[in-house]
Amino acid sequence: MAKKSKIISGYNPQEVLALGVQTYNSQGFVRSGDGYIKVDPNTGEKSVEVKDNKSLILDLIADNTRPSSEDMQEAQVIMDKFSGKFMLKKLQGSLTRFETSVSEAFTNDLTNFTVAVIASIPHMNVIDKVRQTITDKIEELRFKSDYFGEVRTRYDLSVEIIDVKFIQTSGVYMITSVYNDTDIIKFWWRDQPDISDIINGKTVTIRGTVLKHENSKYSKAKETMLNRVKIMGELK
Repeated sequence: MAKKSKIISGYNPQEVLALGVQTYNSQGFVRSGDGYIKVDPNTGEKSVEVKDNKSLILDLIADNTRPSSEDMQEAQVIMDKFSGKFMLKKLQGSLTRFETSVSEAFTNDLTNFTVAVIASIPHMNVIDKVRQTITDKIEELRFKSDYFGEVRTRYDLSVEIIDVKFIQTSGVYMITSVYNDTDIIKFWWRDQPDISDIINGKTVTIRGTVLKHENSKYSKAKETMLNRVKIMGELK
């Protein structure tokens, strides 16, 4: 028989999320189970233990720490935002398993698992804001983007990288960039080392061959796909 999860009393989901906001603002996001110990490079001795966000929140709860009014307000904004998004996705039948867990965490009894889910929400919120910025940028380009170059022709060009998305099923990155603040240029990045964090948000010089022109069913814009791409250098 499976062991029943212990119910955490004295807090509601908004308060736990507010503590999650406080923790995220303090150390960023450390996934559950990914805590680590910093070691002094000079002595080799333990310097400080960095706990994952879930563990830190549970420590705050154990100490009966109450969240600030500012963090409570931020938590409410986040809950309202995602509750609205999830309701729409549920109606469309596109709610993922993780999104279902987040939605249930807002209403179910608080357990260690629920706290682990809630601990990830502030990071999820930041990612969502970034994705919305990218969506807005693509929408801005939708009516002015045009096809670049000639198919099977190789070019050197400077582009602004606006999105780097890892495609887990194929283990590659889809890079979305903009040329001349107008044309959407995309390419796959399969090479090592992984430079996604280095180029994201930067203007870089690339060399690539135009593979195809297509009107994307996702962005509804004209896009140019390159292959055999090399990163030649970063401009800024």
